[in-house]
Amino acid sequence: MKVNLISKTQGVGLYDSLTEDEIVTAIARHGTIKEDSGRLIRYLMNKLHWSPLQHISYGFKIETRRSISAQIFRHRSLNGQEWSLRYAEPIGFEEIEFREEHPINRQSSINPIGKVEIDNSGWNFIGNHTHDAYKAITKASHALVLIDEAYKDLIKAGVAKECARDILPLCTKTTIHITGTLRDLLGFLNVRHTDEAQKEVREIAYEIGRLIEKEIPKAMETIDWRKGYFM
Repeated sequence: MKVNLISKTQGVGLYDSLTEDEIVTAIARHGTIKEDSGRLIRYLMNKLHWSPLQHISYGFKIETRRSISAQIFRHRSLNGQEWSLRYAEPIGFEEIEFREEHPINRQSSINPIGKVEIDNSGWNFIGNHTHDAYKAITKASHALVLIDEAYKDLIKAGVAKECARDILPLCTKTTIHITGTLRDLLGFLNVRHTDEAQKEVREIAYEIGRLIEKEIPKAMETIDWRKGYFM
């Protein structure tokens, strides 16, 4: 997993020298530029006045896997682009951490069992070899190696990539780009950086929040985005 900030809103003309914090407050004042040490933007955030935050945007390049990119793209207010397997071959499988099912929350997990790495040389498991799930993890790991070999054989045999890709698993690595307004990105953090979110998407949300915090600190210091559910 890797997250990089690749674009952001910058002011021009009258707003040329303003930070993103200052652009937001200038828009909230309808063009009046006034130094207030972040007082207005903190007021806006405390009072949940989100609309001025719609006028600045951030873009991110994210390296993850297909199961996680699908969760990110459910946030329809974010604009997204994904690595296409119709014309480009996959870039391998991402490491999988197997965890136990949560006893109450059916969409969550607890207690790591171990991690599986899969590459051209085969697979490697690092974790609890005595766990009841180890036999099934072994079978799954062998299956992934066979899928990787089968995909490559299909391509060599002349099968179109857009057809061969249908056998690839959700752990296939992918690269996506997302861009959203500050308000929409905060909405993403609001539900994806909580204990109820999947660990892997929560890690991505943390990196996005951390990078945004560096760019617009006065706004982000007002909310406890690390705990989620702040909107």
